[in-house]
Amino acid sequence: MIGPEFWRRYFTVYDVLNLLPTYRQLLSDVCQELGAKQGELVLDAGSGTGNLALMIKEAGSYVVALDYCREALDSHRSKDGHSGLILADLASRLPFKGNCFDKIASNTTLYTLPAEYQRDTLKELYRVLKPGGKIVLANPRTGQNPLRICLNVIADDIRAEGLWTTVRKMAALMPDMIKMAYYDWKLRMESQYHRFDHEEQRALLEEAGFSQVSETRVVYSGLAVLNSSHK
Repeated sequence: MIGPEFWRRYFTVYDVLNLLPTYRQLLSDVCQELGAKQGELVLDAGSGTGNLALMIKEAGSYVVALDYCREALDSHRSKDGHSGLILADLASRLPFKGNCFDKIASNTTLYTLPAEYQRDTLKELYRVLKPGGKIVLANPRTGQNPLRICLNVIADDIRAEGLWTTVRKMAALMPDMIKMAYYDWKLRMESQYHRFDHEEQRALLEEAGFSQVSETRVVYSGLAVLNSSHK
């Protein structure tokens, strides 16, 4: 069973992803789909080290970043001491009144919850979202060959930054990338972690009560699926 100690170690190297154009594009895809505006109150549900929350904040929105890993929130705080950070578990009732957020984003988080909690978590997110509010989810998808995904990421980075820049960067990042690959393997081996097939995330949103669920988009060099919907 993966517990808090795993996530503490995981988040010590997580920000190596910020150096990969494919990861930055994933954050951009979530932000563009969310469309956060000046003055809106946004929840980042499962915020990790704050990369997505900080990008959303650039739009002038007020962002509440929620995660159950204290070390991840500490990393977020080191990047922006004025962020609104909440230590809480998405598998439990959220510490917010109903109908309080204009928008909600959750990036590569829902899949880390046991399948029996995922629907209830989405119902909680539905509860705290304002009527007419929007939610955007991105999560890893099933059926992916890890080697092929790795090659796709490298190819995308070469197109974005050039061959030699990518080679030099990969060489410098190799120790942390190996750790990230190991942690990803651990997640794959744990049956409690559930990647989504192409339409499963969309169906979960509908079952939780959300409407206007978007068509599923494949993002992150083929690694993840993205959907948006409204309350």
